[in-house]
Amino acid sequence: MTLPERLDTSAAFALKSEIEQAINSAGGEQVALDASGVTYLGGLCLQVLLASRCPLVAPSEPVVEAYALFGVSACLTEPLAPFKE
Repeated sequence: MTLPERLDTSAAFALKSEIEQAINSAGGEQVALDASGVTYLGGLCLQVLLASRCPLVAPSEPVVEAYALFGVSACLTEPLAPFKE
């Protein structure tokens, strides 16, 4: 799934919904999030990304900087294990 260019507070609800739809459509397969085109990542959308437990593909420099700013850079190199219900 390709992430939108701007992930600010107003994009958080739609982002969560799109990720949930992608996960449901994947039929148990892991969904990767292409972050190469993201030019802005705010804190709320960063939380949505972390909560999704989906790996990021080719994170842009603004994404890398946001993860560093919030102290979660390790999540870029060591993705969280998929959530099991």
